[in-house]
Amino acid sequence: MPAIKFNALKRFHLLQSKTRIWESCGEQLEHYRIIFILSGQGKFILNGEICCYFQKGVIFLKPGQQPIFQEDKETEIFVVAFDTYLAEDFQKKKLFSPDFADTYKQSENLCNNYLLIQGRPIPNERDGKTITYLIIQILFELAQQPASHLKMIKGCIDMIVTVLARNNYRSQPADEHSEIELTESIIDYIKSELQQKKTVRIPNLLLMFNTSEEILNLYIMNRTGMSLRNFIFKFKADLFKANMLKVDVEELVGYL
Repeated sequence: MPAIKFNALKRFHLLQSKTRIWESCGEQLEHYRIIFILSGQGKFILNGEICCYFQKGVIFLKPGQQPIFQEDKETEIFVVAFDTYLAEDFQKKKLFSPDFADTYKQSENLCNNYLLIQGRPIPNERDGKTITYLIIQILFELAQQPASHLKMIKGCIDMIVTVLARNNYRSQPADEHSEIELTESIIDYIKSELQQKKTVRIPNLLLMFNTSEEILNLYIMNRTGMSLRNFIFKFKADLFKANMLKVDVEELVGYL
């Protein structure tokens, strides 16, 4: 799919493309940017650190920051760049652009003071779906371009920034502890069920642990380096191998 670009002078710039196309152009480098992962997953390097990214993940960038993606070829992103025209003499320039100045300032604060984990979906699944819907609506407006499309796009961006800001205050260090506990509980349950030669069904896991498959995949990926389904398949195979060799399965599962 060809890249889609749109510029609202002195307010925001939009781009939908593959990451390799985005990386090859530095047009938005001087602006605050929020990247949304539309499809694909992998890793990226930012400020010398390697981070994981997942579908529906969010990445916040300050002016001058440029992540390097180590990706599968299907990674597609949607970028909202907030024009730093308003950065200097903000109050004065706000008089000429009052309908967007506050959104710009809120996005600037998000990129400078994010608490969300880079590359991951926001914690609130409902709000995550709202952002996905708003991005779809923006892309629809870009394709149709009726007379009101600019106003609709701006309204969607306002809402996206508001939703992100609301979730940014929910991602606290305590969440990491609960994530570790939940991940260990899931892994222990899967191991126990498979060792008893029972079938592990994903829908049952989601009900039992009151979460989504997307979140479970994130947690298991961070813990083992593989998706939930791949982990189940791998542990089942290692369990079979351990039984054949008459050894403890724990000797074969280096990923744990």
